Amino acid sequence: MSQKKQSENTTNKTTKKSKKVNKKKVFLIFITVMVLLGFIVGGAAVGIVVGIIKDADPIDATNIYDLLDESSFILDSEGQVLEKVQTTDYRSITDYSKMPPHLIDAFVAIEDERFWTHSGLDIRRIFGVLWINFRTGSRQGASTINQQLAKNLYLTHEQTITRKIQDMYYGIQLDRQLSKEQILEAYLNTIYLGSSAYGVQAASQVYFSKDVSELTIAEAALIAGVTRNPSRYSPIRTLEKHQINEDTHYVLNDSDSIYTIVFNESTIPRQRLVLSIMRRLEMITESEYQAALEEDIKANLKPNRLTADAFTSYFGDLVKDDVIKAFVKKGYSREEAMNTLYSGGLRIYSTMNTNFQRILDEEFEKQSNFVDLQGRPLLTVGEDGNVQPQAAMVIMDPTTGEIKALIGGRGISGRKIYNRALNPRQPGSSIKPIAVYTPALDLGFTAATVIDDVPVYFDRGNSTRRYPSNHNNRYNGLIPMREAIRDSSNVGAVVTIYELANNNDSRAFNIMFDYMEKMGISTVVRPENPYVAPNGRRSSDATYSTALGGMTHGVSPLEMTSAFASLANEGVYTEPITFTKITDRRGNLILENNSEKHRVVSPEASYILTDMLRTAVTSGTGSPARFDQGNNRIPVAGKTGTTTNNKDAWFVGYTPYYVGATWVGYDTPDKLPGGGGRMAGTVWKNVMQRIHQELSPKNFEAPSNIVRINVCNVSGKLPTEYCSLDPRGSRVRSEIFVRGTEPKDYCDVHVRADIHVPTGKLATEHTPPWEVESRIFIDRPVPYYPGSHGGIVPTDYAYTLPRSHYDPLEDGGSVPPFLDDSTDGLIDDDGWLDDSTEPDTSSPYDYDDLIDNSLIDSIIN
Repeated sequence: MSQKKQSENTTNKTTKKSKKVNKKKVFLIFITVMVLLGFIVGGAAVGIVVGIIKDADPIDATNIYDLLDESSFILDSEGQVLEKVQTTDYRSITDYSKMPPHLIDAFVAIEDERFWTHSGLDIRRIFGVLWINFRTGSRQGASTINQQLAKNLYLTHEQTITRKIQDMYYGIQLDRQLSKEQILEAYLNTIYLGSSAYGVQAASQVYFSKDVSELTIAEAALIAGVTRNPSRYSPIRTLEKHQINEDTHYVLNDSDSIYTIVFNESTIPRQRLVLSIMRRLEMITESEYQAALEEDIKANLKPNRLTADAFTSYFGDLVKDDVIKAFVKKGYSREEAMNTLYSGGLRIYSTMNTNFQRILDEEFEKQSNFVDLQGRPLLTVGEDGNVQPQAAMVIMDPTTGEIKALIGGRGISGRKIYNRALNPRQPGSSIKPIAVYTPALDLGFTAATVIDDVPVYFDRGNSTRRYPSNHNNRYNGLIPMREAIRDSSNVGAVVTIYELANNNDSRAFNIMFDYMEKMGISTVVRPENPYVAPNGRRSSDATYSTALGGMTHGVSPLEMTSAFASLANEGVYTEPITFTKITDRRGNLILENNSEKHRVVSPEASYILTDMLRTAVTSGTGSPARFDQGNNRIPVAGKTGTTTNNKDAWFVGYTPYYVGATWVGYDTPDKLPGGGGRMAGTVWKNVMQRIHQELSPKNFEAPSNIVRINVCNVSGKLPTEYCSLDPRGSRVRSEIFVRGTEPKDYCDVHVRADIHVPTGKLATEHTPPWEVESRIFIDRPVPYYPGSHGGIVPTDYAYTLPRSHYDPLEDGGSVPPFLDDSTDGLIDDDGWLDDSTEPDTSSPYDYDDLIDNSLIDSIIN
């Protein structure tokens, strides 16, 4: 090899070696620079991370449940969920021990499969997700269950580096402060699962109407699959009815008048993914996996009315109002009370009997219950879309005060706002037992106390105006208080309270209001001057109208129910309640709600009035409400009420079991077609008869010192022989009294008197004997003269003892009866005189007592 060539070779080798050295230096320099940059960037990053962590608020995971807003529930009297207290969201906290293992596995499988081994962060998953996102351009998340819980409890949902670093930090802190089971319990009670459901218990109720402990593997996988994107994977969708396509939509619930709940097909692929991961991780066996795939998940879905489309009931609204009042009474501010109700996870044990409420709702939907006397439906729709006439009803247990069912309207769809069960209306005659007859019996009157039911003039501003008048201007004359209630006599009510107050208008007014207030009627306002009529004229009309149900503000069906409950409960008023107690989610008692009670009248007085109201149903104005013809099996006691021009119709009544008030009328007061009172009684009967259908026969129990004796119902005193000879039939009646109040004197109203038959005047010694007849009359304590009352004649007037006497000069006389010379006796039944026959003993008098035989002989001869 030549030197040149050797030199060239040497040069080439040197050049190549130099290039290699240069490349190595460049690489080393690059690495050095990058490392330096890494340290610089890393240092800066660490500084940023440290700064973010330093700024993060410290957490105390031991009070984790204090951070959750939990939905409260109203339960029925059997402890079953009646209604969720409506908020935007729905959360129900459940203990970890009550969650089925396959539900926990389903969430761990789809959300964080290394949950049981990591310390709050899954580093392996973070790098895996970064690589997948780099290759595919997707945006998969790597958050652990710890991080998701931290985000839900302590952070916002904004997508920022700061928030991400904070949830990593909090995720590690949660792992240090809590056990894995505690973290899972909090997470599964917090995670949003669509349809306003927060937590697995809420989702189980919303989608399947069952407790979380009852979920199958397939159902658990479906719920776990919702987590990724609740709006996309929720198994139900709510559509307006016009959006429904029967060929493409699987309908789950079509009970609402506006919306329909359908199945969301997008949930199936997600559910199957959860199941496949569970199988891969050997959380379920192959047979369990296949069974879950084959399970008809559509058929399992039973969307609960606790979803967003649910509406609040009349009863539920009242419960919530009462709960807030109870908390305020306990010392809460109104804001604190409302926050506790809506977000405190309360369990409110209501008094509702769901079977009673169902019956009530069904009967109020029946148009056949709202018809006129000819059976024609009463149904119009007002401008506001409400059915008219409207109605309301309340049913209550009189011994406990528990409201068992309540409805505030009929034909209502959507959210219920206007509760007519709480709305005051004029009560008409249904107020009489409360304002008049309860105080009357309590203050010394009896069921036999007699009232003269004749035209009266209680309008002191216009002494010539008959006030009050009875229905159809019918007056019955002397009647006992029992009949005054039975026939709903307006005169009877006003005269009773007037006499009870010793003819003192002011005292009468105060007696009525005192008893109404004691019996829970707070809507009646006691005016400063009860004697000023609406037109400004001073008049006791304004006072005594109270006895007839004419009031400034009226009375609500709820208050009428509680007032009559005092009579059903042996004279003890029991405050109506809608709930009995409130607990937290773990069953710890927060508040107990017991009815306040006080005695209004004696047990004896309430029993006697009950018996009188039973008569009003057996044979009086309340007869449409009785369960059977004799009103015996389960007796009903009650009172109708109809206001002027039939603008309000009522029936308020009770049995030995329950008490209820029914109101019917137009929202804007207007005349009901004939039979308004009958309609209210019929609705009451149709509801209550179904409620009592399975109950045993039972009677009202009489106190031990109630006695029963015969009295004359015209005088209210002990009967004489004349009382049974009343021309209308015997006036002797069996009546009940509190021992010691029964009458001691004998009847002095029934009398026997001789009259001149042709004129009807009292006979005198100048009256022809053959024109005299002995009869039984009633001698009114206060004479009644029809001419002074526009010619109005009470029904008993024909039997009133005449006041004028026979005058031969004025009234004339007549020849003796036809006599035949061939006979010498009195005229017998065939019109012949026959001394051999005895006088007709069936005659109301004995001729031998009236006619002197010698006088007859002189006439004949």
